[in-house]
Amino acid sequence: MEPSAFIGSSIFMYIVAFLAVMAIGGYLTYRTSPKRKQRREEKRNRDNIN
Repeated sequence: MEPSAFIGSSIFMYIVAFLAVMAIGGYLTYRTSPKRKQRREEKRNRDNIN
């Protein structure tokens, strides 16, 4: 394998790994975001009132 091809594929792998980390991090941030948690608490309070 040529060094240039190896370097190109390793950069591609780094990009793929970076995107995967960003996607997982974004998902976890969205799941535990305060706005969503607040909305869930408001919904629970509304259900308790009714």
